[in-house]
Amino acid sequence: MRGYALIVLILAMFDSFVFGQQETGSTSSNPTASAIPGGEASFTPEQLKQYYLVYTNPDVRYLRTLFDEYLGGGARRDDEFSLLKGWSSDYYSSKFVVLSRDRNPFGGTFITIMFKDRPDKIFIAWVYAEGSAGKLTLRRFDPSPKFTEQDIKQVRIRYRKLLEDKEHAM
Repeated sequence: MRGYALIVLILAMFDSFVFGQQETGSTSSNPTASAIPGGEASFTPEQLKQYYLVYTNPDVRYLRTLFDEYLGGGARRDDEFSLLKGWSSDYYSSKFVVLSRDRNPFGGTFITIMFKDRPDKIFIAWVYAEGSAGKLTLRRFDPSPKFTEQDIKQVRIRYRKLLEDKEHAM
């Protein structure tokens, strides 16, 4: 139950309008306008405490483990590593910030992330628990096509506090 409360908090923190835009695409007639609210978001200590719990989730921690193994030249996860090969390893050597964590209706979790040292893209990872043992595996890893360059610039401003946090990011 704690996981569901955390998802609700993350969604609220990332502004409901953004997720509406993410699902339906931008409806703005101005292509340079962003659906992300302007200015930097402010968070109470309690909101941040609740948000930081996202980094204790096994699927989020799995991403960090997978990125580290990929950087280390591991070979036992060829299918998953093939999903990562399309992007510079500079992304994976950077810590990442979780922007959202949503249940996938077909199983597993969609985790929306931005890398702290390469904040030029917002990625969607689909982490899925396979088999009766629930072994985690990466099923998808791509930049989100729903965020424009202007949206990404706004995210960097709006969530600066999270992107600059050295203690909690993965």
